[in-house]
Amino acid sequence: MKHTKIIILALIVIFSACKSEKTNESENKEDTNNKTEINTDLLNASDSAVVVADSIMYITNVINPDPAEDYYMDEWLSGAKTEVLANFIFNAVYNKRLKAYNYITGEEMSVQEVEDLEKEWKRENIGQILFTEDWYFDEKELKMYKQVNSIMLAYYTYSEDGFVRGNKAGIRIYLNNTKPMKGAQDY
Repeated sequence: MKHTKIIILALIVIFSACKSEKTNESENKEDTNNKTEINTDLLNASDSAVVVADSIMYITNVINPDPAEDYYMDEWLSGAKTEVLANFIFNAVYNKRLKAYNYITGEEMSVQEVEDLEKEWKRENIGQILFTEDWYFDEKELKMYKQVNSIMLAYYTYSEDGFVRGNKAGIRIYLNNTKPMKGAQDY
């Protein structure tokens, strides 16, 4: 009986040690993947939420075109992982899970056209992202919701002396079953 108690106690200690080691491994694995737990309750606007912006568009600079304004990138966009987002988007296009569109014409792009664009313009050089979103406000719960409907990736173009001349539209993708919009030339 005494040996049985010792064996049971030894098994408990062994299993406890294994469990805590596995927990540490899974915690470290999550840290290396940079995953964030998402509050899924906030993903969809509640029934009492009201549209406060319908198809609002705005551009975010994700590469600083003006070194004198480093605070913008260092403080305001320090958490932006533009290349990670670009990798997700391009991989989904190449795997035919998303369709890419030409921002200027509004026409669907073939995978070959996207590949050709990437030969000239590299993902790590994406300088701006154009978002089209719907915004909702729930007065009852005092919560704000945003739904991203399209993303357009753009690249800065530079003059020979290194100054930003403008930008080059990359691909545009649509999310949440939204319909493709007119091309920029039609506005």
